[in-house]
Amino acid sequence: MAVAVGTLLAAVVALVWPPTYRAESVLLPPTEEDTGFSVSAIFRGLNVPGIRAPSRAGPEDVTMAILRSRRIATVLVKRFDLTKTYKLRGEDRAVRMLQRRSSFKLGESGTVIVRVEDGDPQRAADLANAYAEELDRFNREIRMTKGRRTRLFVEKRLEETRLDMERAEDALRQYGQKHHTVALSADQLSSVESAARLFASQAALEIQLGVARQYASETSVEVRRLRQELGEVNRLIGALPDLGLELARLMRTVKIQEQVFALLSAQYEEARITEARDVSTVEVLDTAEPPDRRVWPRRGPLVVLGFAISAFAGLAWIAWSVRRSRGAVR
Repeated sequence: MAVAVGTLLAAVVALVWPPTYRAESVLLPPTEEDTGFSVSAIFRGLNVPGIRAPSRAGPEDVTMAILRSRRIATVLVKRFDLTKTYKLRGEDRAVRMLQRRSSFKLGESGTVIVRVEDGDPQRAADLANAYAEELDRFNREIRMTKGRRTRLFVEKRLEETRLDMERAEDALRQYGQKHHTVALSADQLSSVESAARLFASQAALEIQLGVARQYASETSVEVRRLRQELGEVNRLIGALPDLGLELARLMRTVKIQEQVFALLSAQYEEARITEARDVSTVEVLDTAEPPDRRVWPRRGPLVVLGFAISAFAGLAWIAWSVRRSRGAVR
C-alpha cells in the first residue's frame, strides 16, 4: 500500500510540476578580420563594467566573457521585462535568475553553444537568439568606438601636418626669392629623400603607438613592439649626416611634411572606413527554435524514483516493525 501511495504521489508531482524547456543556438565567434579590429587587444587594458576577459584571449574566449557578462544579462532583463515574468523584486534578482538559467560552452569545432531554460518554450528560444543579437550590438559599439577615436586622433595630427607643410613651403619659397638659389646636387637630393622617408616612418609609428595606448596597456606585446621599432627609427635619424646648407634643410623639411601628410591621409581614409563599416560580427549557425519537449520534470524517471523511495521506505518500516516485535516478545 505504501509503495502504491508513494508512486502515486510521485506521479502527481511530475504532472503538476511546472515544465522547463531548453532552447539552444549555435554561434560562430567573430574573427579579427570580421570585426575590423583585434578583439584580444581591445580587452587588454579596456575596463568594461561587468566584463572580465583574459589577457591572452582568442575570439571565442572573449565571446564567452561577453555572453556571461552582467551587462548583456541586464539588457535582456529589460528587453523581455523578466523582473515581472519571473515575479521577482528588483532587477538584480532577475539578472541572477537569468544567468542561472543560461549556459554557454565551446564546441569542439570552436563554436559557441548558447542554452537558455525557461517555462515558456517560445521565450526560451527568443532569449537564446537575443544573446546573439546583443553580442553583435556590443561588438559593433566597441568597433565604432575604436574607429571614431582613431579617426579623431589621425584627423588632428593630419591638420597639424598640413599647417607645418604650408609653413615649410612658405619658408622655402621666401628663401628662394631672397637668395636666387640653385638646385641641389644628386647626393644632397638623395640625403633629403632618405631623411624624409625616415621622418615619415617616425611620424607613422608615433601615431600607431598613440592609438594603441588608448586600448592596450604599456606592457602589451603591441605597445612594446611599436616602442622598439620607434627606437630603431630614432637611432637611424640620429645618425643622419648634417647637410650643412640652409636650402637643403628647408627642402628636407618640405619633403618630410609631404611624406607624413600623404601617409596620414591614407590612415585617415582607412579610419573613416573602419568607423563607417556596418556588417554583422556574429554568424548564427543554428537559430534557436521553440523546443517541443521539456527538460524538466522528466515524468518517467520521477515515477520510478518515487517507486524506489517508497519501496525502500516500506522495506525499512517492515524491518523495523519485525525487529521491534521480536524485542517485545523477549
